Amino acid sequence: MTDALSEALAPMRHPRLRSGTAARLAGLPVTTLRVWERRYGVVAAARTESGQRVYSPHDVSRLRLLRQLTHAGHPIGTIATLGLESLRALADGVPVPVGPAHGAVLEAIVVGRSAAHALEAVPGCRLRAVHDDLDQAESAPAPEGEVGLLLVRLASLQPRMVERVLALGASLRARAIFAVYAFGTEASAASLREAGVTVRREPLSDRELAQWVRGAREALPHAPAESAWQPAPRRFSDEALARLAATPSSVACECLRHMTEIVAQLAGFERYSQECSSTGPADAVLHRQMSHTAGVARTMFEQALQRVVDDATLAFRDEPIR
Repeated sequence: MTDALSEALAPMRHPRLRSGTAARLAGLPVTTLRVWERRYGVVAAARTESGQRVYSPHDVSRLRLLRQLTHAGHPIGTIATLGLESLRALADGVPVPVGPAHGAVLEAIVVGRSAAHALEAVPGCRLRAVHDDLDQAESAPAPEGEVGLLLVRLASLQPRMVERVLALGASLRARAIFAVYAFGTEASAASLREAGVTVRREPLSDRELAQWVRGAREALPHAPAESAWQPAPRRFSDEALARLAATPSSVACECLRHMTEIVAQLAGFERYSQECSSTGPADAVLHRQMSHTAGVARTMFEQALQRVVDDATLAFRDEPIR
């Protein structure tokens, strides 16, 4: 076969589908596809010369399986990176390792006391709080640190409840949110799924709920050590960083100036992400995680910068920089 003919037949062997077509074939709203790509990297779509995303049949197969599995109760964040064969096996009921944390403790907050009994039977699951309803959960003081799981059991799921569930998850910094509802609109359930919430409709027995949560406990990563992963208050103010950058050093390189620039940029991005988290509950969890990550990185760089300040021969002309 000539090179020209091979090139002409390539699109037939490897069709490239636009996002709308790929989403429709996979049974997904385009908005869900966008969120899954942005947050979880579910497919590595190619791009045309104009920058438009195009999808292969392999991509569509992955998306279809991911949709099937999320509707069956698997959190998208725990299965997004599995290969196609693993997704097929999981859909067929074959146990597939989806995370390294089989011994991790899952700390949960439950809304709806009828669900708390099921969670008590899950090994490695610890209930931090149980609330009767969303009103009680929203008025309760937020616990320190992150929450592994927020489980909300609702009698009725209406559009106004979507924002409340997402806002509660954001305020608790929940790493996973599960919602179980008896009656409600499919549009509301779809909105929660698009925001990364795992949704199931009743009837759901206590045993099924326990199995569902057990899978989430095994999939979530180990909770990080507080001392190693929590951002510390800022050690250097913006003014102190500016003075450090302008201070002459006996070290024959630009490391000091570069480090002050990095710390300033990380601190700025940390503030930016905190401000973005207040624009709406749908992306609040993502922006809180971004702020937390920037804060941890800023803390580490500040510690390194402090060592440079302590060890290098610096000609401070004013009071010590704090």
